[in-house]
Amino acid sequence: MQYIIIKIITILSILLISGCTDILSNKDSNYNSIHLKGGGWLQFDALDVQTYLENNFSLQLWISGDSDQSNDSKTIISILNEDNNNEIILGLFRNTSINEGIDIYLNNNFVETINNENLDWTKTIFNLITITSELADNGNKNIKIFINDTEVFSQENINIQIGQNDLIVGAKVNTSKTIASNFWTGYIDEIRFWDTVLTNEEISFHFVNSSKLIATEDDISTEDIVEGSYEDTRLCNLIGLWRFNYSNPTSSIRDESCLELNLSSGSNNAPECNECQEIHGIIYTLPGSNVEFSKISL
Repeated sequence: MQYIIIKIITILSILLISGCTDILSNKDSNYNSIHLKGGGWLQFDALDVQTYLENNFSLQLWISGDSDQSNDSKTIISILNEDNNNEIILGLFRNTSINEGIDIYLNNNFVETINNENLDWTKTIFNLITITSELADNGNKNIKIFINDTEVFSQENINIQIGQNDLIVGAKVNTSKTIASNFWTGYIDEIRFWDTVLTNEEISFHFVNSSKLIATEDDISTEDIVEGSYEDTRLCNLIGLWRFNYSNPTSSIRDESCLELNLSSGSNNAPECNECQEIHGIIYTLPGSNVEFSKISL
């Protein structure tokens, strides 16, 4: 059985990015992404995401690697079970020996290494990583992973209990932030969170049209729009949107999904949805580390 290299660090205090780092401070710049340089991560509170993660969801990240000399397996996403020795409930990690590889962990077990020729974690090349989870009739989950527009992993009937554990992007960190390791190095351009299982066609559309959330009549035939996959009402399933398009560095990552719903990215009027709930994330770093906002984008 294969195991990732884990270096657990006990943290006596975690400081916000604005209090201890060298983030870019040019007030006249327009940023498009964040640059994780090791020692930093994004954290989403379990109170905001648990209900969605326990049901049907799709999580999408436009992410790139970066040159780095360490042998630690770097984290794309992780959820740790703080009540059970901080075991990995769900984790995606950059493989330490394959530049084109992603290691998958479920219920603290190494499951599979995905090797995809589109990936090169040593370079600033953005790829779309999509995780979908469908709730089965017995309460277990059917999980799929896509790289760009290609399904690369599928496993059914997995008993995964998220519990009251935070969702982490870019590091292996527990909810209380008493351990932190396996930090990502690279850029994140955008994160999207949906309370539905996106179809293969929708994921392919997002890959080809990276700036769009749903299709307009110019993008796809009217027939397909009427059938439902690309209707404006699909925006009602968008529960989290973090684009990092800021004019000033900030430690608070504001959710733009409600704003997007009000603006309506679709071809018609804004859809009528239930009340929109914003999910805000926070950027943390280890003392002495830094996260930068960047103009680099897709």
